[in-house]
Amino acid sequence: MESLFFPDGDIESETVDPGKVTRKVRARGGKLMLVEVSFASGGVGAEHEHPHDQATYCLAGEFRFAIGAETRTLLPGDSVFIPGGRRHGTLCVSEGRLLDTFSPQREDFLKK
Repeated sequence: MESLFFPDGDIESETVDPGKVTRKVRARGGKLMLVEVSFASGGVGAEHEHPHDQATYCLAGEFRFAIGAETRTLLPGDSVFIPGGRRHGTLCVSEGRLLDTFSPQREDFLKK
């Protein structure tokens, strides 16, 4: 049976960049996935692209977020949409957290 509830205590944090970036795969199912990413100041979400549509919501902190040639500052409450196949990345200016939503799910985040 698929999980419909995802208590925080049941979710392990995965280190992406030791001391700088961690993530937790939160609720997921069907064609949708939530991922919370925590950054220390100076943490980098390296520029990359993937076929998934992505929406990102800034929960806390300050980020310099780039999509293609355009760079903007994200502050708490700001959000951004990244179409599948578009290069993007971020630099954490002050410690913070982002909530990423992917469609379809990032199967690569589930393989261990």
